[in-house]
Amino acid sequence: MPIVLASASLVRGAAAQEPEDPPPPPAQDGRSAGYHNGTFFIRTPDDVFRLYVQGRVHVDYYAAFGPGLVNLAPGQSVAQGFSLRRARLEMAGEFFQQWQWQLGAEFAPSADDNVAATMASLACKADPKSGAESCSPQENPVDNATMKPAPTDAFVNYGPSPWANVQVGQYYVPFTLENRISDNTTSFLERALVIRTIAVPLQRDIGAMFWGESPDRLFYYAVGVFNGDGPNRPNVDTRYDLAGRAFVRPLVRSTRSSTKWAQVGVSVHGGSRDATKVGYDMPALTTSEGFTFWRPTYTDSHGRLLHTIPSAAQEAFAGDVFVPVGNFDFMSEFVYAHYDTREVVDGMQLSPFTERLGALSGWGLYAQVGYWLVGDHEILGYPSYGRPIHVDLTQPQRPAQHGLQVVARVDGLALNYSGASRGGSNDPKTPNGDIDVTSFALGVNYWATRHLRVSANYTYYDLPAHALVSSLHEVSARVGVQF
Repeated sequence: MPIVLASASLVRGAAAQEPEDPPPPPAQDGRSAGYHNGTFFIRTPDDVFRLYVQGRVHVDYYAAFGPGLVNLAPGQSVAQGFSLRRARLEMAGEFFQQWQWQLGAEFAPSADDNVAATMASLACKADPKSGAESCSPQENPVDNATMKPAPTDAFVNYGPSPWANVQVGQYYVPFTLENRISDNTTSFLERALVIRTIAVPLQRDIGAMFWGESPDRLFYYAVGVFNGDGPNRPNVDTRYDLAGRAFVRPLVRSTRSSTKWAQVGVSVHGGSRDATKVGYDMPALTTSEGFTFWRPTYTDSHGRLLHTIPSAAQEAFAGDVFVPVGNFDFMSEFVYAHYDTREVVDGMQLSPFTERLGALSGWGLYAQVGYWLVGDHEILGYPSYGRPIHVDLTQPQRPAQHGLQVVARVDGLALNYSGASRGGSNDPKTPNGDIDVTSFALGVNYWATRHLRVSANYTYYDLPAHALVSSLHEVSARVGVQF
């Protein structure tokens, strides 16, 4: 953005011959509270303490259609209608300009309990004379809306140097480009298929991360140690995951155009799970609106419910590229993952009796292109990577902008599940085989300001042969307010 400097002087006799005083250095903004370049802030007069007030409300609408969709049983189809996708209160702050912190909590309903009326509990009572206990099934409420407030991002960061920061708490895992982008500014309403399914299905984790960036923004790195069990879950097996990401912007020093922000990155994520202590299921593989095309549970030939649980090695690798050229931008990522598994009968998840040992492995990628019909990238900035919030009050206030962006994306998954590849024997109903998915998505995003977004998405899925439907069309829209 060009900066125009204007000056004026009043000439009074001989004083006109005196040399002009040098211009003063940029002054620190003297406000104790206000709004600056997208962030609301409160601070003390000495600037020792700052508080940033934030929040978001995302209201979505979902619709889907496809062959056989109307014939699916309750709990198997796609959620349709209006949804409160996010209702989040967030606060962040700084101490002594070297310590940063952030705390967010999600208040939106996360699910309906007992959708298919399959959950029941036992009501038991003891005979006062004999002491014998008798129990009878008691049905739980059906389609019971649940509200489960939970922390989202909650961390403390110490940053004495741009090159060296230490961050502890719960936050986005530093793996892949898109997983580090805020939900507020992703190009589509949900992250790419490969990112949501096999790269970082749980998005966040609890741990400690060492990260840094060169002052000229040429190079960034992050490496962290995490529980490996996902957000708001304690470490159950005293084993830890290692995750790291690095990228370089090769043109940041050679051009002033938008292409200076082009970047190439790599990521790695690895760990293991103790079979005697980890009893939670593998994440299900779903579409953006939640239709499940691969489940970690199934009923075997003996009528038993089996669970597919992460066990032993858990490894993934990724590469990414982002290139903006004028009003265009191109983004693509490739992920390879290998997750060892074990299958156990329901109720025996932590017993030593494992039915079989296998693995879910394969690769996925997406390629995405966007174009700003109105406005440009400056409305949102360029892909974020989880830096703690810091407002530079010496920078000029940017005028409010609006913009209209169209985006298109192609996703692909090529996975294979082999339930007994590492031990045991297959059951006739073990869901072995390929899990190949292709999707194509179109999106439109209108930004009235960076705080008000109206978006619409259309996605077509070509699903695996064993899925409940062979293809699926999903339409979604969002009105989002974020600050």
